[in-house]
Amino acid sequence: MIRMFAIAGMAGALMATPALAQPVDPNQPFNDGSAAASMSTPPGVVAPGYDPGVAAVNRNEGQALAQDTAAARASQHAAWRDYHQAVQARRQTIAMIHATQARREAAYNRAMDAWHAQVDACNSGDRQACLAPTPNPGNYE
Repeated sequence: MIRMFAIAGMAGALMATPALAQPVDPNQPFNDGSAAASMSTPPGVVAPGYDPGVAAVNRNEGQALAQDTAAARASQHAAWRDYHQAVQARRQTIAMIHATQARREAAYNRAMDAWHAQVDACNSGDRQACLAPTPNPGNYE
């Protein structure tokens, strides 16, 4: 029972305690709430949230960022173009290799057909076919 009263007393004390005050920044202009309602500020007073010096710096930073972004995009575009050119060159090289290989295989097949014919002629008793050199695939390209 005493424990319940102690818990109820602590809860009541917590509810009665005012919220902790927020620290005030001395570098910020004082605003009693009336500045939000006014549309203009007195001469020589900077409106809260607007500083011409900061605005100029932000404008300069924005321009520099836009230039950097444009340069990065141009560089990326050049790299992308170079990559695609390299891929296209590689495809052309592969196509050339395939064509060369097909031509060489066809020449080899023709040379082998000639060799088989030469062996058949030699086995049939043709002495000249037996003494002839083996066909060179390079002669059939």
